[in-house]
Amino acid sequence: MRLSLCVLLLIVAGISTPRGYAQPFHAGFTRLTIRDVEPFDAFVAYPTQAPEIPVQDGPFTLAASRDVPVAPVSSRAPYPVVLFSHGSGRGPGTPLVHRDLLLHLARQGFIVVAPFHPGTRQPLKDRPRQVRKALATAQADSRFAAAVDPARAGMIGFSFGGAVTLIAAGAMADLAHLSAYCREHRDDPRACDGIPTDGSLDNVPAPKSPDTVSLKALVLLEPFGALFERQGLAAIDLPVLLYHALQSDLRVEGNAGALARALPRPPQHLSVPGRHFVFVDPCPAMLLAQAPVVCSDPPDVDRAAIHQRLRPEVADFLRRNL
Repeated sequence: MRLSLCVLLLIVAGISTPRGYAQPFHAGFTRLTIRDVEPFDAFVAYPTQAPEIPVQDGPFTLAASRDVPVAPVSSRAPYPVVLFSHGSGRGPGTPLVHRDLLLHLARQGFIVVAPFHPGTRQPLKDRPRQVRKALATAQADSRFAAAVDPARAGMIGFSFGGAVTLIAAGAMADLAHLSAYCREHRDDPRACDGIPTDGSLDNVPAPKSPDTVSLKALVLLEPFGALFERQGLAAIDLPVLLYHALQSDLRVEGNAGALARALPRPPQHLSVPGRHFVFVDPCPAMLLAQAPVVCSDPPDVDRAAIHQRLRPEVADFLRRNL
């Protein structure tokens, strides 16, 4: 009875792939434990031929089967890999708020590796390392070693995860640039809250991370872009799909818009209606009251419909460029 109810809820919620959009595979997933200064988990979603049996993980229903075999691959065509970095730079977070996108990519033939970033005082330093180690752990796992094509890797990041994505690809985060931006833009609290503007960051260097990954394409969902200036983005000469929300309190002019102007290769730049968290999957009912800022939208915004459009757009972009 419980399984039937879960299946019914998934159908009613409309999280299945839009009608007419092919699903070559089913979605499987697992969790890996990554050794680091502080061990953390990574969510891995992957293509499988096993039936999907929804799994409950806390408040989230995952429309996929856990720990089932990876779909067989031709020796000439292993699966491309997509890394994912979630938001919340001030503390721990979860990629499961983007579960529908990650599982959709698995159904389209991608292996997705998404760390559960733990809390840290140095997220700009630690999170790129966590991404790199999560990828290395997945590649060393016997289930995925022959299935992952390391030459076809892309990355997706939301909000702070967008900054992590750029750093992992070779961009240099510039705290002095961010501080100068925030001195002039007190109307961008999501980018600038807590950022010193007293000159204490003016001489902080903008080094390249030692934990870069060889990436072929990036998807940035409402990225925290005020950290970067043009020179620090010079290494990001690759295809980028860039989204911003039209009613976001992360000011587009200093974040997504600034990136679009400064990236060496003009990105594909798209907008959607809604506020900053419209890129998070529609919330389960039990979270609506607990996280109203994350879960609520303006009355004229249909978050589920936006995600129905966004998922195939992201998959198509990655398929073309990986």
